[in-house]
Amino acid sequence: MASVPPPLDLVLAADWVSPSVARDKVRTWLRTNGWSSPHLDDMVLAINEAVSNSIEHGYGVGPGDPAGTGTVELRGEITDHRATFTVRDRGVWRPPVDDPKSTRGQGIRLMRACVEEVSVDGSADGTTVVLRGSRVPESQESASADGRSG
Repeated sequence: MASVPPPLDLVLAADWVSPSVARDKVRTWLRTNGWSSPHLDDMVLAINEAVSNSIEHGYGVGPGDPAGTGTVELRGEITDHRATFTVRDRGVWRPPVDDPKSTRGQGIRLMRACVEEVSVDGSADGTTVVLRGSRVPESQESASADGRSG
């Protein structure tokens, strides 16, 4: 029986360098724990979007703005050959705008296209997004962890 790997825990600044940091750390952590493409790429893209949304929408920090004062917490866990990530901010909850003419507001749709499950919980205390990936076959996970694929 495979052991459960230690979780990935990051606290990121409300800054536009943070999505890049999250992508690099998550990619390395997933590879170390046996993930390979396309599972890994889809999860990294979904996490990038969730972290970016926390910075832009939760804290109101635009791409050209200086860093905000808040933080984004990112936790990754692997159980039963599935990776689950929680992205949490303490910013201001802003419900998504449902305007079919807008080119904005596609982040949740993008996350849903990349992972099996997405939940978004917004409240006065901030926003929590949970991303749960598809089950990775044990043979792929073991082979990648042993360096035979990936």
